[in-house]
Amino acid sequence: MVQILRDVDVESELFTQLTDVSVKLNTQMSPRIINDLVNALIARGETKLTPAKAKKVISSANNHLLLSRVDPHEAVGITTAQSIGEPGTQMTMRTFHYAGVATVNVTQGLPRIIEIVDARKVPNTPTMRIYLDENNAKGKPLRTNEKLVQEIAAGLETTTTRDIANIDVDITQRHISLSLNTANLRVKKMNGAEVRDKLSRALRLFVQADNDDKPKVLKIIPGIAKEEELATLASDPPTYTALLQLEEKIKKLRLKGLPDIMRANVQGPNAETGEYYISTIGSNLSKVSEYAGVDRGRTYTNNITEIHNYLGIEAARQAIINEMLLTLEGAGLDVDVRHLLMVADVMTSEGEVRAIGRHGVSGTKHSILARSAFEVTVTHLLRAGIIGERDELRGVTENIIVGQPISLGTGSVELYYIPEE
Repeated sequence: MVQILRDVDVESELFTQLTDVSVKLNTQMSPRIINDLVNALIARGETKLTPAKAKKVISSANNHLLLSRVDPHEAVGITTAQSIGEPGTQMTMRTFHYAGVATVNVTQGLPRIIEIVDARKVPNTPTMRIYLDENNAKGKPLRTNEKLVQEIAAGLETTTTRDIANIDVDITQRHISLSLNTANLRVKKMNGAEVRDKLSRALRLFVQADNDDKPKVLKIIPGIAKEEELATLASDPPTYTALLQLEEKIKKLRLKGLPDIMRANVQGPNAETGEYYISTIGSNLSKVSEYAGVDRGRTYTNNITEIHNYLGIEAARQAIINEMLLTLEGAGLDVDVRHLLMVADVMTSEGEVRAIGRHGVSGTKHSILARSAFEVTVTHLLRAGIIGERDELRGVTENIIVGQPISLGTGSVELYYIPEE
């Protein structure tokens, strides 16, 4: 309940008053709806209500809530499909620049909608928005201190060997040399000795340095794990293949940061709060949430699969709604949120995020004809014939195929006239 009421001021006098009236009138209004009413009243300059007016507000809101419900047996699925599909034809195959970085784009428009309904494991442009705690472990302000935020961003961002060194392969001498970039090391809050130590432990090889305290050039030879083994190099030199394999391994080696966080940029400050946040290219919700100083209650990713794995199916359902709503609004399209709720419910009703397609929702329909009408018609019909599957013709698609009224709306009611004798 704490998470649901996160942005609700439960101590507000108006909120308490309207909640009490709602309970007395036995309405089905959630705290979120009552909070919206409170915000609307405050926006109109009303901070206090008489008991009669409070009752009128709740009664009116409850009546609107009841009127917004669908009629029994209404074809909500078809309505949802049409309400999203038709505006979707106006969407463009476009992308937006991401977080002020001209070289990076984030998928939007129709491609993003397709990603969501296809339940892609990893979106084309995974991103995160990382918020920080108010204070750090030492009690000093964190989220408003740009320098400390920059340090956290540097710690989150993946740093590979190529980010801090120029890698050269000396074929004649059969070794790989790394010329460390001092400026990049300074940005990454690293030093040459640290790089040497991490390379040695990760590769399990002896790493030579031009200077033990402040190395600038490192040399690595395939197969040489100890300094004493250098004496055998002349008689048993490494092969050319081993040299190339080691080069590829060194290039991909992660020296610092979290996996999949390719870039971390500090954004802000907020004009009102002075708060900074970190936007990333790449996503790793579980690791980022455990990082010191990160406010995991507000940190967000556009990777719905990660949200499902880390926070559960309810969080994934809400993420589907948020992402679809954000994408549609970004395209200037007005789609009732209840249609998005329907899509999210269908995708997550089985306890996992399923795609709207033959590998997900459409492929697991009970009706043989409905499955066949979507894709791979022959396969579905053949399998159904082999196992003797029966179609009860309860849905829309299968009844249209066989040419009989659908069992929705007026078709769900059988009306008989019995004349008097």
